[in-house]
Amino acid sequence: MVKKEKDYQLRLIQHIYNQIPAFTDVFTEETFYMFAGTVVISTIIIVFIISRFVTLKPVDY
Repeated sequence: MVKKEKDYQLRLIQHIYNQIPAFTDVFTEETFYMFAGTVVISTIIIVFIISRFVTLKPVDY
């Protein structure tokens, strides 16, 4: 019974692993740099916008 359960788990993990594309299947060198640049610029813009709405106040203990 335990062997069947482990066999099922192993087959499930292998099935999920085979469904996820490899890094090289998704990105080339140029597209990776474009993606990374987009993430960095988006993060900076989002932080700038959020900083306009959130104000931190000092807390005295």
